[in-house]
Amino acid sequence: MIAMRKYWILILFSILYTGNVFPQSYRTAIGIRTGLPFGVTFKRFINEHSAFEVLAGTRWGGVTFSGLYEWHKPTNQYPSLNWYFGGGAAMGFYDKRSPWVYEDQTRMIIGVQGIIGMEYTFNDVPLNLGFDWIPLFNMIGFSDFDFIQFAISGRYVF
Repeated sequence: MIAMRKYWILILFSILYTGNVFPQSYRTAIGIRTGLPFGVTFKRFINEHSAFEVLAGTRWGGVTFSGLYEWHKPTNQYPSLNWYFGGGAAMGFYDKRSPWVYEDQTRMIIGVQGIIGMEYTFNDVPLNLGFDWIPLFNMIGFSDFDFIQFAISGRYVF
């Protein structure tokens, strides 16, 4: 059990502290996501073109959590403007205020989602602005395709 913990600590340490030269001009960012769902966003690059993004938000009185793997590509028009795409999983807890729940109880809904977006990182201030679309397909708890999840995010970069 202790040997397994050492491996997880080593993996976490290598993800957090490997390399420091990235064309995006940042390594880690945290901020606010305004749109659907409304909440917080945390993005961490694992190499120069790949990042993990974690979202936590609220919608229809419920809470949502998402984990996404993203590939970032330069637009070749502006040095600080990149586009990205990827996918991941989502989990939400909803009650009767949601269109996905009909009875008087809380329901857990799990699905898969994609993401496509653009982001701009300012050179003079530690700020990153992004716009994205996250189509979601709920599979467990309620089956439905949700295609209206658009948002603008503002992140502090460090």
